[in-house]
Amino acid sequence: MASLSNPNAAVRASQGLGPTTQVVTLSKSSISAAESQAAIRAAEVEGNTIAGVILDTNVTTILVQGAGVTAGSNYGASGVTAAVYATFTN
Repeated sequence: MASLSNPNAAVRASQGLGPTTQVVTLSKSSISAAESQAAIRAAEVEGNTIAGVILDTNVTTILVQGAGVTAGSNYGASGVTAAVYATFTN
């Protein structure tokens, strides 16, 4: 049977996605696809790459890599609020 241990392995604090990654929520009651797209474009304009998107009825969650998002209201579209849920750094 093959060994499942590696004597050369080391556990390090790392998120493996890039130097800075944020989990950001874009919230609005019944947020539309167009509003989500506008907010995502606003995040890209701030110098970010979008690594993942989850669409839901009242919130779009995005995984942002790069400069980070400026949290606040009317983010990319009227009534959309951007909030940073978590920040991972290397």
